[in-house]
Amino acid sequence: MAITYHAGRRIQGTSSDQTVPNANRGTIDTSSSAGNTIITFTGDGTFTPTSSFDVQYLVVAGGGGGGIGGGAGAGGFRTATGFGITAQNYAITVGAGGDGFGSGHSSEPGDSGVDSSFGTITSTGGGGGGYADQDGANGGSGSGSGGNSQSGTARYGGISSPVTSPVQGYAGGGWGSHYGNPYASAGGGGSSAVGQDRQSTSSSGSGGAGTANPIVGSTAGISGYLAGGGGGAGSNATGYGSGGGGGNAGGNGSQGIVIIKFATSGNTYDTGTPSALLGSTNVQVGSRFEETDTRKMY
Repeated sequence: MAITYHAGRRIQGTSSDQTVPNANRGTIDTSSSAGNTIITFTGDGTFTPTSSFDVQYLVVAGGGGGGIGGGAGAGGFRTATGFGITAQNYAITVGAGGDGFGSGHSSEPGDSGVDSSFGTITSTGGGGGGYADQDGANGGSGSGSGGNSQSGTARYGGISSPVTSPVQGYAGGGWGSHYGNPYASAGGGGSSAVGQDRQSTSSSGSGGAGTANPIVGSTAGISGYLAGGGGGAGSNATGYGSGGGGGNAGGNGSQGIVIIKFATSGNTYDTGTPSALLGSTNVQVGSRFEETDTRKMY
């Protein structure tokens, strides 16, 4: 709080923003993987270890929305083992998928997906699918370029940006030497492969392949392959973080996900409401408080 001293022994303060943890603690599973705890977040939340230990994480961003032709890029896919954490609050953000062309859009590309994060680990939302005579958009995975070229000018897919190590995704496809058809277009990049170029004046490219879930395996709901690219003027990819397919009604990108896995024995974490939320009072930011100094001591 900023304090100002005025004449007449008046003291005035102005409140400011205070960041507090989100009460969502994720879905906790201690039975699917023997000896391990798996916490899954499908919405924003907070992970609070109360001791230091290593975790495996998976952070998938929201997939891009398909363009008018161009397939969208998959959300960034980042995973690692042996990631050290300490006793503190780790903010979890789960990104939404981007809207595709035709979902409240007209004459514009699909929206890019929204970033997901686990503390300082951020996966970038997938690039929104390209449209008429445009290159694809950059993102966790880049989107494919759109259709409708009569000019003979080559167009290119978006790239995976920013660059991470290991890579969080791949580039979308482009047009190469194939022009003329107003609908044939390129596929969006996936988390394990580039999107396919436009194949001919009448054949679109497929989206890049996704990646098998490295943590959950066969658990219902989030098994299989995640973060696949959307096909150019074709079908949507499936799985969390996947890009929407392009077309006259481009598919919406799917939401992201964050999963944390660690050995159950000896590793402790908080499952209750974050302490910063207990007993807190809602005070409008910018409210002013005033007190007169009575010289009384307490």
